[in-house]
Amino acid sequence: MEITDKFLPAEARSRKGKKKKLFIGSHFVLLLVLLFVLVPFYILVITSLESEIEANNAAFTWWPQMGFTVKAYKSVLFRKMGGTSVVRGLWNTLWIYLPGLIVGLFMSALSAFAFAKLRFRAKNFMFSVLLVTMMIPNCMSTIASFLIFDNIGWVNTPFPLMVPRMFGSIGVVFFLRQYFLGIPDDLMGAAKIDGLSNFGIFIKIMLGIAAPALIAQFIITFIGAYNDYMGPLIYLQDASMYTLQIALAFFADVYTQNWPLRMAGCVVAMLPLIILYLISQKFILKGIAVSSGLKG
Repeated sequence: MEITDKFLPAEARSRKGKKKKLFIGSHFVLLLVLLFVLVPFYILVITSLESEIEANNAAFTWWPQMGFTVKAYKSVLFRKMGGTSVVRGLWNTLWIYLPGLIVGLFMSALSAFAFAKLRFRAKNFMFSVLLVTMMIPNCMSTIASFLIFDNIGWVNTPFPLMVPRMFGSIGVVFFLRQYFLGIPDDLMGAAKIDGLSNFGIFIKIMLGIAAPALIAQFIITFIGAYNDYMGPLIYLQDASMYTLQIALAFFADVYTQNWPLRMAGCVVAMLPLIILYLISQKFILKGIAVSSGLKG
């Protein structure tokens, strides 16, 4: 290879050297980012497998000196704290959030289809107003929302966490609109010739074509709901309805710190999301790339 490079023009050799340096530099940066992500995760897992005495020791060790133990995981899975458990919290998270996310995804897709393919008055103005609402922090409406739900008797019920999500999300509408804009209008014209209405086109054609984007957006919104802490903390007062994030908060003791127990709870809470990502990472990358107009 070195002999071949001698016969290359100076400009070509310089360009090749720059590409090599860029390749090495980019991989070095990626390695640093990987270490930045994996080292805390490694410490999390190792601490969850240590004994409580060793975990509370002031001297940090990269490997358990007193051996491994799964006592913390047994406590996480089978012990109740604050009237709830991690398993119960996980079940509550699923049945409280999934119905709202599924219905909300359908409504968001329907709205995105309307903004992308249908013609009606003030369409661009309405879409612009919806985009502006994305700039408003959620915390600004927390007090008003609580007062409304309290007046209609929804506090200490799952409805404040379920019903608002059923109306969709403007962020999902924005991404799905970009996807629908890329679908040729001739497809709709052919479907209308066959006698399909706009809603029939959406149900029978558009939903199938947009499946990768829909799956990607569902997973992203599910992760946000799965990690929601403020909502359940405000509206749920009965321990039997606590979600996973609230259940994990009870693993913190006022007087002592059981670090293996807390770290084991975090690992157990992370596992469903890790499994979900490993199963559906192709859909996530494909859906985001197509929705945002990116390739690769």
